[in-house]
Amino acid sequence: MWRANFWAVAGCFFAVIGLFTPASAQAPLFSDNSEIQILIEGPIGDLVRTARRGTDPFPARLSLLGGAEPRRFEIALSARGISRRTGGICNFPPIRLDFNDAVRGTPMQGQNRLKLVTRCRANLQHLTVLEYIAYRLYNEITPLGFRVRPAQVTYRDNAGRRREQTQFNFLVEDVDDVARRNRLTALEVAPDEVRSSQLDAEASARVGLFQYMIGNLDWDMVSGPAGDECCHNGKLLAASATSRQAVVPVPYDFDYSGFVNAPYAVPPEGLGVANVRTRHYRGLCRHNANVPAAAELFQSRRAALFAVIDGDTRLTASRRQAARRYIEEFFAILDEPARFNRQVIERCRR
Repeated sequence: MWRANFWAVAGCFFAVIGLFTPASAQAPLFSDNSEIQILIEGPIGDLVRTARRGTDPFPARLSLLGGAEPRRFEIALSARGISRRTGGICNFPPIRLDFNDAVRGTPMQGQNRLKLVTRCRANLQHLTVLEYIAYRLYNEITPLGFRVRPAQVTYRDNAGRRREQTQFNFLVEDVDDVARRNRLTALEVAPDEVRSSQLDAEASARVGLFQYMIGNLDWDMVSGPAGDECCHNGKLLAASATSRQAVVPVPYDFDYSGFVNAPYAVPPEGLGVANVRTRHYRGLCRHNANVPAAAELFQSRRAALFAVIDGDTRLTASRRQAARRYIEEFFAILDEPARFNRQVIERCRR
């Protein structure tokens, strides 16, 4: 039987701690979840046309709209990512924004490089919303996650060769800001440079259970592609740049999850999983002792998680209901100790 009352109090405690994070640690852009309006003007056609071949930056201008006067910033605009950029999956690439001029005293204060998650295809706009919600769900569990800011972004080609379009996108907090906000340091390490035994056990169990909740198999907390930074769809935080104790994994990129259910998402080979909607626990066995407490934390945040899904009207009612049902199935597993033990604890990754 879960110690639900204890963890309900604990959840409230951590929420209060978050409220009292020093203002200096709060990046204004990610201080709330209201949707912002952005106009990006530049060689959008050239960016899209060349994205599959490379990530060269293009000069552009970003304007924050909605105020009495637009705030304009000179930026470098570049495509980023791998699968969505090069795999022939999307007709609009994910983007990186590099700010060239001073942003002090504006909502962009403290920002330098930002990831912008864009719409893959016009008929797949809901996938962007679902991935945004996945980030928000993790934010409800722990402050040790990437914050996101929703945006309606209008893309205007300054050569007039591409039709203007507006799409729902979201900005992702920089990893250094995640670290600073939690009084930690982002590690720059190669795959497998940090061992699983050096991970913070509570954080590791929390990540493994979250990925199981959203049905994500496309991740690793310590490993990744050769020649790349660690880790696969994750970053690592620690007390200092040289510390290798209690290392905190921070997940990102959830478009291959069952929760998002992108038509291009397929499970990794060798797992024996038919499709990404099928949950398969990939948490580490060495942290199994911490998983029941992580489950109790998730139980204590159940109402808050459902509120995030139910409150996002960018999804149709039927898609909100489907998203909620998928998370309800996760909690049905947590509600049955024998089933939880069979499908989670005993399925851990060694």
